[in-house]
Amino acid sequence: MKKTAVCHLLGTEYPIVQAGIPWISNPELVAAVSEAGGLGALHPTAGMDASGNVLDNLVSSVKRVQQTTRRPFAMSFDLGDPNIQAILSTAVEAGVRIAITYGGSPALHTGYLRDHDVIVMHQVASVRHARAAEAQGVQAVIAEGFEGGGPRGRDAVPNLVLVPSIVDAVSIPVLASGGIIDQRGFAAALALGAHGVQMGTRFVVTRECIAHPEYKKAIIMAIDTGTVVAGTSQIPTRLLRTGAALRFRRSEGDNDPDGSLWRSTLGPDVVRAALFEGDMKEGIAWSGAGVGLISEEMSAAEVIAKTVKGAEALLAALAAS
Repeated sequence: MKKTAVCHLLGTEYPIVQAGIPWISNPELVAAVSEAGGLGALHPTAGMDASGNVLDNLVSSVKRVQQTTRRPFAMSFDLGDPNIQAILSTAVEAGVRIAITYGGSPALHTGYLRDHDVIVMHQVASVRHARAAEAQGVQAVIAEGFEGGGPRGRDAVPNLVLVPSIVDAVSIPVLASGGIIDQRGFAAALALGAHGVQMGTRFVVTRECIAHPEYKKAIIMAIDTGTVVAGTSQIPTRLLRTGAALRFRRSEGDNDPDGSLWRSTLGPDVVRAALFEGDMKEGIAWSGAGVGLISEEMSAAEVIAKTVKGAEALLAALAAS
């Protein structure tokens, strides 16, 4: 596959980025993705006890990746975390050189990261936020369509509209994210003008990921209508369609000016019970809308190889038709 601007920016063979998901984006998964030619992305909390020290966990995770692969890898950072500056500085000292930021404005932190030779990609859900991120110095944006799992943009713009709109609006590389599961989604994203993709839920159901087997099983068993959107209008959140998710959706209010209701009901601390501990009865599980396309667990390398080779065949067939 011809390398895109994302490959040249990140130093990867393929323009495929694994999303850094709280609790479960572990070093073994990250190293496997990077070794297969993509970009693995750690999350600072991956594999950590609920009461653990995130800074210690971060350093340990980075060391484990560095011991396994010499290829580029990233770390995902929630800019809304009250300890974000300490987390970022610890990551920089540990050797993280690619950052995926989300959950806030990159204005306060991009300068610090770039001053320390860190490549910054920021997740956005609208043209306005993409333009702002570019102006604030990020080197790529990840266009997160409403199909993605977890917290979504309040304007609910789907990828078919969001990706080409952002591609037209900025001059930096654009990655598509949200509901991208296989070679068809990858090829479609490239056809929309994206320079690469970010995939989350598909990499959850891989042998290297430490997500709980019950969570993986629930994803495999899900159908095309297997997710729901809950949460206040400020932070709509895509979840697996479980009994707990449906009960919450029926009972939720819409008055959450500071996001405290979201954090206590749908936030990262809450989803740990499902994602990492396997409580699919009472737990809340983030998941992208593409769950119905996932039918088996694979290795991370198999996911990347199938996605790349399948997309090449699709695009070649379209060019020849």
